[in-house]
Amino acid sequence: MTENCPQSDPAEGGRPLRRDAALNRERILHAAREIFGQQGLGVTLDGVARHAGVGVGTVYRRFPTKEALIRALFEQDLRMRQEAAESALAHPDPWQGLVDFLMVTSTDLAENRGLYEVLMWGAHTSGPIETSRGGMLPFLEALIRRAQESGDLRPEVTPSDIPVIQHMLYSAAQFTRGRQPHIWRRYLEILLSGLRRRSDSPPLETPGLSNEMVEQAMGIVRPE
Repeated sequence: MTENCPQSDPAEGGRPLRRDAALNRERILHAAREIFGQQGLGVTLDGVARHAGVGVGTVYRRFPTKEALIRALFEQDLRMRQEAAESALAHPDPWQGLVDFLMVTSTDLAENRGLYEVLMWGAHTSGPIETSRGGMLPFLEALIRRAQESGDLRPEVTPSDIPVIQHMLYSAAQFTRGRQPHIWRRYLEILLSGLRRRSDSPPLETPGLSNEMVEQAMGIVRPE
């Protein structure tokens, strides 16, 4: 952020913010990302204000509700997930593109409890966030299909397997939180080995979940 490119704020009717107001907004967003990432979305706006070192009135002037703050934080995160999928689809190696996507999206998810609650539980979602969550399925379908057509990915793998895998990785990160928080990377390596197609791999015997079942578990509600 620079003085030449002032930010605007819906709370100010879209008008550019004064420098001090813009700095306070960035301080609040930074503090919210830290505390939501560490403790989840149960933190109140008062807690965000304390973490940011500003008065609670300052927080409420910039973000009148917690939902407004969450939307400002996590809409960008979900857009970045779609950008990661687009980059993976553009990779000349379909398998490496899928691996890169899983690594990038699992990293921010494993290290950010707030994002996990928004993405996997549907906590405090808004219309744009809900659209972003539900809009990932076509990307997952394309990534899976591309890697299978190249002969690199097991044919039994379905798009619905990806959210479940990422839930597992998040759980591994929480299991060793404070001691070995990056251990989830080891289990991603193990999972990738199992996802890779090999001539001597026995077929998977347990059927996967349907896309509808995964979306129900994630609280994604699609319009009729």
